[in-house]
Amino acid sequence: MASGAFRDYVETIRATADIAQVVGEVVQLRKAGRSLVGLCPFHHEKTPSFHVDGAKGVFYCFGCGVGGDLFKFVMEYHHVDFAEAARSIGDKLGVPRPAPSRGPGREPAEDNRRRRAIAALEEAGKFFAQRLEAPESAEARGYLARRGLPVERARTFGLGLAPPGWDNLLRHLGARGFAVEELLAAGLVVPREGSSGVYDRFRGRIIFPIHDTAGRVVSFGGRALGDETPKYLNGPETEVYDKSRILFRLREAGPEIRREGRAVVVEGYFDAVVLAAVGVPGVVAVCGTAFGQAHARLLRRYAPKVDCIFDGDAAGRKAARRSLGPALAEGLEIRVAAPPDGQDPDDLAREGGADAVRARLDAALDLPAFLVGEAKRDFDVASLDGRVKALEMVLEQILLLESPLARAEAATRVAEGLGIDDDLVRDELRRAARERRRELGAKVYSATQQKARRFSAVEATLIRFLALRPPEQLTEADRVAGEIPLDQLGESARNVVERWIEGRSDGETLDLRRLAELAAGEAATDILSLAFSNEKEPDVEAAEGALAALRGAQLASEMRTVQEEIDRGAPPEELARLLQRKIALARELQKGAAGAASARRSPPRS
Repeated sequence: MASGAFRDYVETIRATADIAQVVGEVVQLRKAGRSLVGLCPFHHEKTPSFHVDGAKGVFYCFGCGVGGDLFKFVMEYHHVDFAEAARSIGDKLGVPRPAPSRGPGREPAEDNRRRRAIAALEEAGKFFAQRLEAPESAEARGYLARRGLPVERARTFGLGLAPPGWDNLLRHLGARGFAVEELLAAGLVVPREGSSGVYDRFRGRIIFPIHDTAGRVVSFGGRALGDETPKYLNGPETEVYDKSRILFRLREAGPEIRREGRAVVVEGYFDAVVLAAVGVPGVVAVCGTAFGQAHARLLRRYAPKVDCIFDGDAAGRKAARRSLGPALAEGLEIRVAAPPDGQDPDDLAREGGADAVRARLDAALDLPAFLVGEAKRDFDVASLDGRVKALEMVLEQILLLESPLARAEAATRVAEGLGIDDDLVRDELRRAARERRRELGAKVYSATQQKARRFSAVEATLIRFLALRPPEQLTEADRVAGEIPLDQLGESARNVVERWIEGRSDGETLDLRRLAELAAGEAATDILSLAFSNEKEPDVEAAEGALAALRGAQLASEMRTVQEEIDRGAPPEELARLLQRKIALARELQKGAAGAASARRSPPRS
């Protein structure tokens, strides 16, 4: 359980921070009615469905259903836990951190493990950087200088050296209070095979620190100084490091990518650092894994375009082809550049500087040109069989383009490049598109069914009435809450109303943000969607109408039960009683109909 000091710290941040400013640092927002809107950073979209309400302190995306307060936004965007999100916002605002709690059970075990892992990684980064500048590390500094990174530049990029030996880092971190279990959790040491004990993971290697988008060191990559294998050694995945969601240098390159409108993606740490060192902006690299859809989704938050420049050999071209699918699936415009055959991007940068790299990037091939070149390289397009196989390979990528116009233009250029009739290519493209739509149809239907879970109009009116009351109207809200027939609400709405009533009993008035915080999963996003309803804020008359509608539903249910008993053939005296009850219910229903009419609203936006 969080300490009182930490709770006070969080509430100070909440009272001080502006969610629109926090979100606006990474999402371009514009005013639209009572809220701010922008393109959602959590899923691909072309029409903005991401809303921020500064007054209520919440955000919500009507496209993917992600929503919450400013802490939830930072947690989702930077993939950090709640405590780390709070500290990140608090530090920017200058809110002093509370003193760490020393009492038992004050910090959840998972949070403590993550915090200690980050602390160990940060200390390891300092250790590696210091060792690079030590007198005995002249050989490593010479190696970096030959690769275009003299020590001054290496220092700028936080590079370091893992010295030879089995336990240099182990002893250093042990002396600073880190337990072996914590170093294992951070991926810094490796268990000995066949015996007890551990040893340093990185030894005799140039070290590249890997940061997340929040600026924390989460892992390292190591490059051998000689011919040792493997040439590159990557840190393992841990609680704080998921290589499929991290791009090397994205933290530093993010502002440049926004400014340039494009990211430059390379394969290796040296490629990224050397290109950045000579002045190529917006350079990032994958961390020992293929470029995937999560990487593409990350980059889409910064810019709509990606230029890939991989090694100028068959392996580099293969990596470029693997990058197409994830980039296109996320709606990125992708181009492919390559150094001269046999060169790596860092060779090109070191020998020709930024101008040589820019020239290659300016001449990068767009999707149709690159696909035609690859098809001609892989297949004998002079033969019918070769053209068929080439067309299959090309169409697989073109289908991922979202715009029908872009698909048609790409098809025309591919037809021209491969010497295939344009109409034939278009026919094949349409056939393949129909098959793809059929494959996706079931998935889309399933997703739509899952997202259909929303409050009814009457339920939405009552929840918004209770959660949006100013202090001077709480007496009226308490009265309405007490009159709600809970058995007539759906399970989700009933839970929300009961939670609001419980809060009032405990002396707290729960607004939509707090109700969402206390809910779980989809129920929380359903609640947040109410904050951005296009309907006017419900007043007492609307709430009374909603109550009347619920009472009407209750009466109608009882009416059906009475009618069923009549239809079964009750004895004369019982039949007389049932008929009287039916007449009374009909009168009550008629009387409540007028009140119910005021609650008939359009369903909340979904």
